[in-house]
Amino acid sequence: MRDPSTLPEPQFKHYDRDLIRDDLEHRVAFARDFLRFTEDDGKVLNSVAPLIAPLIKPTVDGVYTQLFRFDYTSLPFLKKNADYAGEAHAVDLSQLNHDDPQISHRKKILSVYVGKMFTSDFESLATWAYFDKVAMMHTGLAGFKHRAKKDPLVVDLQPMALLLGWVVDVVVKAVLSLPDETADLATKTAVITAFNKLVWIQNDLFNKSYAKNDAELAAATAARKEEDPAA
Repeated sequence: MRDPSTLPEPQFKHYDRDLIRDDLEHRVAFARDFLRFTEDDGKVLNSVAPLIAPLIKPTVDGVYTQLFRFDYTSLPFLKKNADYAGEAHAVDLSQLNHDDPQISHRKKILSVYVGKMFTSDFESLATWAYFDKVAMMHTGLAGFKHRAKKDPLVVDLQPMALLLGWVVDVVVKAVLSLPDETADLATKTAVITAFNKLVWIQNDLFNKSYAKNDAELAAATAARKEEDPAA
């Protein structure tokens, strides 16, 4: 009989399906493994943080210009932000613009988030917990401790996911436009590749917070069919 210690490694790497779905550490580990987001990818993002810093403000301004294109993605900004305690803010779409005090407040928060995409320690679970809470707080859950007693924030999944895709487009173009003496093609390629992987992991964390598990989905489907057999 062949010595088991000499047998080849199993063909398939094992991940527990339930842990991937519900446990942040396991979910991120699988996402990183699947996308091959390595420690080196994190270091690449860290290394260009000083180059990216000047691009954060125009990127954030661009995010709101994009969101202001549609009433669907602008209406949530008429509601008072749970973290905002400043001057009166727009309560009608006709009043909404980049200079609205609450929009300025939101821009500061988004700027911090974008900065963390390049300055974080991606080997720390705390980093992924932060990105997980960013997703969580858009689904009506508190996410962060300071939001525990605040009114819930609920934003639909589709615009959240599409916005991440739009941000990738902006960042890719910004990185490619960096002078060659600042970042050569190999560096630009590494940055774009790493950033793209990171955004997809963030997108998966949004799905984690928004998507129903199997039992909840089955119950929701059954309830819908009971209400409308044709559904």
